[in-house]
Amino acid sequence: HPPAPELSSPRMGRHADSGHLDLAQVFRRAQSQLLAQLDLSHNFEHPTAAGLASEILWADLLNAYLPKRFHASPAFIINSKGDRSRQIDLAIYDNLTNTPLFPHPAGTHIPIESVYAVFEIKPSLSAQWIQDAAIKAESVRQLGKPSLTAGILATTSVWNPKNFARNLSPILADLPRPQKLTYGCALQHGAFISGSGLQISTPDQALITFLLGLIAHLNRKKPSPQPNLLAYLKNAA
Repeated sequence: HPPAPELSSPRMGRHADSGHLDLAQVFRRAQSQLLAQLDLSHNFEHPTAAGLASEILWADLLNAYLPKRFHASPAFIINSKGDRSRQIDLAIYDNLTNTPLFPHPAGTHIPIESVYAVFEIKPSLSAQWIQDAAIKAESVRQLGKPSLTAGILATTSVWNPKNFARNLSPILADLPRPQKLTYGCALQHGAFISGSGLQISTPDQALITFLLGLIAHLNRKKPSPQPNLLAYLKNAA
């Protein structure tokens, strides 16, 4: 009798395992999928509904990739003095030891001690929207964490891909230190990482640059300190 064909035989319609993963291609497909979902959410005629849909999509994306000690959701940030931020589109906070105060679907109230990063979600990157996100970042830092990571997320920008970096760079450079934005992503045009220098990606590498850069940054963070709940109680008394 002839030998049985191997499972990897072309006659069986299967390909040999290459033992290789094209990570860039994986993220390009994830980027295309997210763009399609965001484009669909823009069909909501009510701006609030469209904004909420975008927040959910970005939060789901981050929570799929972030290490489990982090969680991303809309939030209000508070401190033990009773100060509260405006609503933050996406806050990344300690998911293991955080004590949410007044949890609510519209935005959990998170002690500033537990917060690692805050992001604003805008329709596009522009000088106006970047300034708005920078002011929001400063207001959260004033609650007691001046070095808090902050950024901005969008589908596109008001510039075209060819002059995206040229227009974006001076706007980011002109932000005062309390308003600095460290991470940002316009899915159709590129991502930026602003640290000791400024890195701006190509459009097709926007998502991989943003996500892996942010995760590497968060992984270097020490566990957040426990909020002094007795101080919060004292203020509430």
